[in-house]
Amino acid sequence: QDMNVPIHQLIASENDKYQAMLRELEGDLPRSRVVGTGPNRDVWLLRFLIGFNWDVKVAAEKFRNMLAFREKHGLDAIRKEYDDGLPFAEVPGYTEHHTHYLFTIRLDSGDALDGSPINLEQTCKFNIAGILAIDFPTQDAYMLHNLEYHAWCCDCASAATGCIKGYVKIMDLSGASLSQMSWLNKWTGNIKKRKERFGMDIMECYPELFSQVIIVNAPSFFSACWAVIKSFVPARTAEKIKLFSNTKKGHEALLAAISPSVLPREFGGEYDGKWLMKV
Repeated sequence: QDMNVPIHQLIASENDKYQAMLRELEGDLPRSRVVGTGPNRDVWLLRFLIGFNWDVKVAAEKFRNMLAFREKHGLDAIRKEYDDGLPFAEVPGYTEHHTHYLFTIRLDSGDALDGSPINLEQTCKFNIAGILAIDFPTQDAYMLHNLEYHAWCCDCASAATGCIKGYVKIMDLSGASLSQMSWLNKWTGNIKKRKERFGMDIMECYPELFSQVIIVNAPSFFSACWAVIKSFVPARTAEKIKLFSNTKKGHEALLAAISPSVLPREFGGEYDGKWLMKV
């Protein structure tokens, strides 16, 4: 709900907490030109306040951790590459990952009805074995560029709409089988190893990256798998997830958020163009 309120109204309605956040971070904000100064400052401060339930102390601590992470991994420099026009298909690790993905980081056909960017993936058609075989340095470089690109798109959408924007993520589970679930432990194990390498949960650096997640064509057995997966999803993101096994109801949920002219036909829309990112 907070993400559809104009930024200036959100600051006015929670001004005491917003001003307290500014005081907490007064000496830290200049550490990043991207998120600590300039037009993105208010957006990122609000993302952290919203994402950590308006608890100023917790949000400020997480914000400082994020600033340190950005400094360590050169994320302001990555952001400048996107500002200067770097296509996502040229980021480190793109070829290695998208050989195995059926995925688009942002639909070319347009954005959601509220101006949010749209991310679409056919999760159960990923080659998980191929993804997990990618060396860790390449995985990590791709992850850093991937998340920063998501954030860049959301910041652009926030600037265009005047509201905090996060992705509308569509996960298509068509074709899922019980045999695929044997990869679940390996996938979650890979996430644990990434946390160890980075020394933190990288997703805490990007709160409110998604405004809603719509899972369609979920098989009946997925509810048991979801209990495992959910433990790796930030709590506030988990609250935004809608799960549909019924195709008709899933398409209705997608069309409530996305214009038919933007949504690919196979998901209930009218867009017939290509949407998958290819190597």
